[in-house]
This record gives sequence, structure tokens and C-alpha cells, in this order.
Amino acid sequence: MRTILLLSISLFFINSAFADQVRIYGRNASYANSKIEIKYHADVFTYSEKHIAEFVVDAEGNFSVKLDIDETNLVFLPLGMYKAFLYVEPGKEYEIKLPPKKELTPVQKLNPFFEKEELLIGVANADASDLNILIRKLDDKVDPFINQNFHKIYRRKDKSVGIQFSAQLKEDHKAVANNYFQDYLNYRLGFLEYLAYPTSFRKIEEKYFENKEIKLNNSAYTSLYKKQYGNFLTGFFSQKESSELKTALKSESSYRDIHELMRNYPAYKNVQFRELIIATSVFDAFTRKFYSRKKSLEILTDLKNHSTNDYNINLCTNYITKITHLQKNYPAPAFSIGDHQLANYKEKYLYLNFCNTESYPCVQDFKEMKKLKKQFGEHVEFLSIACDWDVTKFLQFTSKNKLDWPIIHIGDQQNLIGAYGVKAYPTYILIDSKGNIVKAPAQGPKENIQLEFIKIARDAVRKAYKK
Repeated sequence: MRTILLLSISLFFINSAFADQVRIYGRNASYANSKIEIKYHADVFTYSEKHIAEFVVDAEGNFSVKLDIDETNLVFLPLGMYKAFLYVEPGKEYEIKLPPKKELTPVQKLNPFFEKEELLIGVANADASDLNILIRKLDDKVDPFINQNFHKIYRRKDKSVGIQFSAQLKEDHKAVANNYFQDYLNYRLGFLEYLAYPTSFRKIEEKYFENKEIKLNNSAYTSLYKKQYGNFLTGFFSQKESSELKTALKSESSYRDIHELMRNYPAYKNVQFRELIIATSVFDAFTRKFYSRKKSLEILTDLKNHSTNDYNINLCTNYITKITHLQKNYPAPAFSIGDHQLANYKEKYLYLNFCNTESYPCVQDFKEMKKLKKQFGEHVEFLSIACDWDVTKFLQFTSKNKLDWPIIHIGDQQNLIGAYGVKAYPTYILIDSKGNIVKAPAQGPKENIQLEFIKIARDAVRKAYKK
């Protein structure tokens, strides 16, 4: 299933006027009375998830749901321990075989490093021409071949053993009439060629991308695209346009200047393709610390504002969200647990604490937080979100220990652990009165956070005095 992780796809455009229905049905008694979602990745670069539909399994384990889609796509079902994928084609029905139900344990739900097991869903009514079967069989040939023969492929050029292997695969599948699969095969073999010629940028570009249809809904295409263009602005294009690119990056209109530089190349005359390359390679340059946060945001924001392509606009939005995540003066992730919502803390600063009441450091910090609450509570609100694996023990702790601020259990909002970048307990976040991040993570109560609180209190006094 490693292939699915690398070759995830998106572009799930639903238009009821032109779409065909897909029916997904089946039976698995272990999921009786369960509600199951169907999702897709809104873009293939940030893997942001979007909800498509949901269905309820009846008491006998039967389920059926219909989707409107206008092109082949890869969807997935979050199933407790599993993230189960399925290729769906317009107008087809899929009797799927769900894995035995296996819920996440409380420990797994609250473990920020836990990753679900990924798998392809079995299709009971599939024949040899089913796309899921075709792709699975192809991947079962290609992946082991690469792993076992990497030293005979990488940088071997025309001596690569992948040449004969690719020719045989083309011959074996020439009668397959499925266009999606033929594209998939073409770009999977393109990856073999990329491995043989990793420094021959133009060779791969001319054969697989120049003046070709953009096929972001095909997972093999996007996988090869990422290898080819991931570091475009710091790699190939930096070598071709070294001086001009440096000048463009120093200007106040970097996006426009880079866009115009690329216009001179026939391979990038397609505006959507040009924008896509700029967006993905700018984000790559940022993550590898070649471009500053400020410059990256400037370019992506300008691209987003000038683009007329919905996919590229959404991609830039997602990149901007990632770059500004938990950064100072940008919005803190929203939360709503019972009566406690981030929106309710807009009048004061909020000292947010992620803790575990069975953790000795957390319990010791509570003693210090009591002192801080007493000293700065007029200007700073305190909230502890307990991430205890055992809710019973959490309730026992709160019944025996009365704190001077709210402490609530995280409940089913485990997504907040990732949203706030929690890697250990305790973790602290300081949020201002507008709901923006001040520090993430912030110092703990034993780490001079009171200096921040003193500044907050002084600023509040100054504002009150001016009034």
C-alpha cells in the first residue's frame, strides 16, 4: 500500500448535469449500525481531505450509497485503523469487501505519531478488466522490479534493465481498452525512465509533459510530476535562468517576473501548467529553506490572486495555510469542545494547555499555573485540554483536584493534537485576544512565561489609561 501513499490522487469534480452515478454497496456485519464517510484528497500535493458522502450500515451489516462523478477518481474510506482506497469510474457499481472492523484504541487516537494502515479495498464483483484489479496487478509487478533491480536501473540510461521490462509491460497490456489505465501504465513506466535518466530533465519533460494534457486525476502522472518538477525553481530553472531568477526573487513582483521568465519556454506555454510548477516548486523551496516564509507567501498569494484556475487557487490556499500554520499573528486553529470554543476567548489572551492528568510533569505544572492564574487572570484566560487515554481516570482526577480554570477532556476532537502541533505533554499555546497565535509552542509555567504575561498586563493597563 506504500504505492497508494505515493500515488494519491484528487480532482473530484462533481457536476450533476454531466456526471454519471457510481454505486458502492456491500455487506460486513462487523460494521453494523456504523456511519462511514467517503472522502477524497482535494489536491495531490497537500493531501487536504474533502467529504463526498456518508452512509449508515444497517443492523445486518448491509450498505449502499450512490455518488455522482464525471471522471475516474480515487476515493477513500476512513475505517478506524485503516484508510481504505478505491478507484471509481463513472457509471459503475462496486460491491466492496471491507476489512474486519478494527477501531482505534484511545492510545492510538491520542498518539500524534500514529499513522493508519493504508490498503486497497477488495471488489467482489470485479472482473479482470476492473481498474482496481489492473492497477493492483501492475503495481505488484513494477514495485518489486524496481526494488530488486534499482542498481541496474538508476543512472544506467540506455543500459537500464527497465527498458526491456517496460517494453514487455506495454506488450502485455496493449489490448486493455481503459484509457485511465493506459495513462497510468505510461507514467509508471515514465518513472522507470526517470530513474534511468535522473539528470536528463528535458528528455523526460519532452516525452511526458511538454504540450501534453495535465492529468492530475491520474496518480502515476502526479507521482512523475513531483519527481520532475518538485525542485524546479531551485534546480533546473535556476541553472537555466540563474541571473534573471535571482533578480526576480529580489523584486517586489517576484511572481509576475518568474511567470514571464517561464513564458519564454514552449514547454510552459500552458498557463495552468506554468502556475502549477511555480506553486509546487515555491513550496518545495520553502520547506527546504531556500526561500523565506515572507517571499514564499508573497509569491503564492500573488499567484492565487491572479489565477483563474480553481485547482491552482485551491492549491495555493492550502500551501498558504501550511506555511502560516501556528505562526505568529495568524489565526489559531478553531476548536469547539462542549461549551468551550476559541471564539469565546476573544476578549482576553488565552493560555492553552494540552495535558495528560496521569503525567507527572503536567500535574506539577498545574501548581505553577494556579499561581499564574491568580496573578494574571484579569488579562489572561487559562484552559487545559486533557488528552487522557482513560476518561475514567481523568474524571477521577478532576473530582479530587479542583483547578482554578477549566480543564476539559478532548473527547472526539483528537484532530486538535495535529492542528496544534502537540508532540508531547504538556504543550502550551499562547493566543491573543483576536484569536491569533502569539507563541506556538509557548513556554511552560516554569519557563518564564510570566514575562509574556507581564507584557500583556502592561499593554492592557496602557490601553485602559488611554481610554
